Amino acid sequence: MLHGIQHFVNQTTASSGGVPPFVIRGARVLRAPATAAADGAAADGAAPATGPATATAVATSEQADLARADVRVGADGCIEAIAPELAPLPGEGVVDATGLVLAPGFVDLHSHSDLYSVVRDSAAAPVGDQPKLLQGCTAQVFGQDGISAAPVEPGSAGELAAAIAGLDGSIPAERWRWATMADYLGALRSVAATRVAALVGHSTIRRLVMGVAARPPTEAELARMCAVVDQAMTEGALGLSTGLVYAPAAYAAPDELVALCRVVAQRGGRFFVHVRSESDRVVEATEEILDVARRSGVHLHYSHIKTAGRANWPKAHRLIELVEEHRAAGFPVTVDVHPYTAGSTTATVLVPPWVLEGGTGDALGRLRDRAVRDQVRHQMLSDTTGWDNWWAFSGGWDGLVVAGAPRPGLAGRSFADLIATAGITDQRSPEAFDVVFDLLVACNLAVSLISFNNVEENVATFLSRPYAGIGTDALVNPDGHPHPRLYGTFPRVLGRYVRELGVLDLPQALHAMTDGAAAAAGWEGPGRIAPGAPADLVAFDPERVIDRATYDEPRLPPLGIDRVWVQGHLVVDGGALTAAAPPAEQPGGPGVAPAP
Repeated sequence: MLHGIQHFVNQTTASSGGVPPFVIRGARVLRAPATAAADGAAADGAAPATGPATATAVATSEQADLARADVRVGADGCIEAIAPELAPLPGEGVVDATGLVLAPGFVDLHSHSDLYSVVRDSAAAPVGDQPKLLQGCTAQVFGQDGISAAPVEPGSAGELAAAIAGLDGSIPAERWRWATMADYLGALRSVAATRVAALVGHSTIRRLVMGVAARPPTEAELARMCAVVDQAMTEGALGLSTGLVYAPAAYAAPDELVALCRVVAQRGGRFFVHVRSESDRVVEATEEILDVARRSGVHLHYSHIKTAGRANWPKAHRLIELVEEHRAAGFPVTVDVHPYTAGSTTATVLVPPWVLEGGTGDALGRLRDRAVRDQVRHQMLSDTTGWDNWWAFSGGWDGLVVAGAPRPGLAGRSFADLIATAGITDQRSPEAFDVVFDLLVACNLAVSLISFNNVEENVATFLSRPYAGIGTDALVNPDGHPHPRLYGTFPRVLGRYVRELGVLDLPQALHAMTDGAAAAAGWEGPGRIAPGAPADLVAFDPERVIDRATYDEPRLPPLGIDRVWVQGHLVVDGGALTAAAPPAEQPGGPGVAPAP
């Protein structure tokens, strides 16, 4: 493991003060083999610059150990002992966990709390951490889909903030106190109540180096982009992410991705990818990123793998074949899945990428132009292969719901309803499309949506793979109408897909959520119950755990998540947040390696 991605080293002292020591008694405890590494990844987290990775031990459901045990947590917030029976020492508290499962805190492989985890609106926890803690998640990976909050030129944060608002939301300008990746991670760790890790975003790098130009980089620009990736990893980034449906990453050709990924591979990092198409050209898009991974030698992590749109549902098995052929050849690849049939993202995906060239101002100018509107409408109605046409694979406006917008009264309503309210009956008419274009313009593109486009059979198929992890992929939308996965992802896997459907067994699911997820991200530290490890723990009832959040009521907390601890601090008790969740980490302090 190279220094640039080593976030946990000496977990010996609680980062935000000591805790009263205690013993958790009577639970069934998940303990994976100490030799477990990322499924399909090299032992040190790195793949060679070219060629296949070295095979290593993998923790499968057969190898994982789920047995009754007691766990002692010391005053430093770390696990001191695990044994079948531990008698309480004088002064120790006792937690009776009889009938519960005790697991490492869950790792969200695909989080969009990038900005809201630096915002506390109460003493409980930052806005972006509250829904994660309630479902047992104690660690999050930020910088997804090519969009990271750093690096940014000093004084230019406003431009980046406006560009990412539709996906990651927005925070007051005075809270944006960073420019470099190191600055950003420091700001996060001074506030966040969960462990945090970050990827550096491809679109963010492109904006920094060459703006929002729809062209290949020059040789000098590409060299600078590679240098930015290398510096971000030196400062703590786990690797690179891209979102090939989002401008400006959408303008990149494979050779650009290969060059950037070679830097990541040399640093032992990960390449997280939202593929160029999840619908009609999803097979070709998958082949594209697998080829990039082969040419660069990088560990590929396929984000929220799916086949969107009814016509594409049968392609799921072909994606699995492609991934497993790649793995069989010795190349490292992992995936993540969210357990819902609807997705959520920025509403800018509704228009072709050429509309967004040049940035927000240019895009708004185009969307005000009658001729451009007619051209965009024609392309949305007729083209399902030139770009990932969310309108088409969501089944039209009926399959799209406003999740967040700066204008009141919109969140939670379908686009079809907004069009009907305007007195328009023909949902395919120019007037219908104008309602949506007007909304995007009025909100400066800062609109997010929910798209109904998947089928549960395919969700189950992808979840069942031994190299799959779990990600919420949830936009926070504190003033909007979020996707229910913001509050329900991990309990839904445990309740719906483990207990009710039997898609995967409990140890396999827990491995996917904990040490397997951390290893897939190349993140050393989270996901273990072992002496010396931080006491980031979740105790849940396997017979009751289930999500309650729905598309109509997306903020309902789950059932069955009894207690959650971060570094020994009790942050959830009886399914509710406690009075205070202190920062889980401190920059340069215990548990966080300084940048070399």
